[in-house]
Amino acid sequence: MRAASATIACSILALAGCGGSSNGFEPALLAAAEEAGLDVLTWQACRQTAAPAARVAADVGLGAQAGVHGTPTFFVNGDQVQARWSLEVLQSAVDAARATAQASGIPAAQYYADSVPKLPVGGSPVRGPSDAWVTVLEFGDFECPFCGEAEPILKQLLHDNTSVRLVFKNFPLESIHPHALAAAIAAECALDQRKFWELHDAIYANQGAIFGGD
Repeated sequence: MRAASATIACSILALAGCGGSSNGFEPALLAAAEEAGLDVLTWQACRQTAAPAARVAADVGLGAQAGVHGTPTFFVNGDQVQARWSLEVLQSAVDAARATAQASGIPAAQYYADSVPKLPVGGSPVRGPSDAWVTVLEFGDFECPFCGEAEPILKQLLHDNTSVRLVFKNFPLESIHPHALAAAIAAECALDQRKFWELHDAIYANQGAIFGGD
């Protein structure tokens, strides 16, 4: 059963900031959900269950194993981008990864799964073709201003490269971003309605209003 009382939900997801906040986080997040075209009642019920929080925790565990410490952190076909990200840096990493992948003899649709088993796509949201030669995997935090700054760069990268796909995994930095976990859980619930990217885009487009500059 997805439905649960608000009291039980807040007990399960205490760290997610359930119950609203003085800076208007919940009303602003709700506005983003409506902008994204979500079935809001179903979305709210989902947020009151443990399953989406467990999926976020799995992403965080995977990121920790991969050496992620901050956000955004990018991996291009499994190799972490060490330089300060920019369109030029990411494009260079993509070009090198594409050349290696195409020389491998492995079909594009199989290349990533065969070559990068430690960072699986799993059920994470994906932008771009399933048979892309290059997978850019981002560990991101919805409250992170640097993640917001990276968004237009990533969109341009995908626009310029039809052989690239983007995978998003949650890595909320709870110690410095008080609403990051709640936002990640909200996005996981949007994914259940196949509207992850719609909410993702709405949150990043309205970071100031939603997070109040936290």
